[in-house]
Amino acid sequence: MDGFECRMRVQFTDVDIHNRLTMKGMLRLMQEAANLHSDQVGYGLNNIEETDFSWVLYEQRCRLYRRPRWNTQLSIRTWSRGANGVICLRDFEVFDEEGEPVAIGATGWLLVSASSQKMAHVPEDMLAKYGMEERSVFGEPLKRLRAPAAGERLWDYTVQRRDIDINRHANNLCYLDYALEALPEEAAKQDFDEVEIMYKKASYAGDRIACFGGWEAPASSFTIAVKDDTGGLLHAVIRLTSLQR
Repeated sequence: MDGFECRMRVQFTDVDIHNRLTMKGMLRLMQEAANLHSDQVGYGLNNIEETDFSWVLYEQRCRLYRRPRWNTQLSIRTWSRGANGVICLRDFEVFDEEGEPVAIGATGWLLVSASSQKMAHVPEDMLAKYGMEERSVFGEPLKRLRAPAAGERLWDYTVQRRDIDINRHANNLCYLDYALEALPEEAAKQDFDEVEIMYKKASYAGDRIACFGGWEAPASSFTIAVKDDTGGLLHAVIRLTSLQR
């Protein structure tokens, strides 16, 4: 069976005020597991100068079944599902110390040249090193999210230097932060246990962005579009869903 498995503990920054794993914390752990898998096959962060390749997240979906406390040890398994055109697919399963399921995730990644910051063709020998397992945790492709047709302007922000990662633009986790900050008070009280994010345009330090959004039928999902401050270019779409609402 191809793939990669590692154990990680829930960190202080991964829990909320009630000492429960947050969605952002789970996405961070999955991102780290993906980085470790790439490192194992020779395409990790420490190999960028040698390979000139870097991975950029294009889309993701995560469902939380449970919210473990700080210092809980989690077992994270991740595997490549091959490529759909230029998008490389990767899934995740997460279990706690008793073997109970904590979360599942599905992602799509783009390969980028670190020197030119342009999308690169994925070599077949690179895909072969990752191996492939066809099993999909959701059993369906990731949905192409659309921005709300008439969303309310909820929050404005200027991208900060602290948001920028090794790829020289705002890290993917920042967009979830932007969406959560933009939520109206009533929505912010919800326990959203599923998130879907589609990344459309990179954001850089100094960019002025605005979040637009609202509830979607059947009133269990709140969708937010991150756009430039004039409401034109779309940077990302984030859909937060409460499966128990």
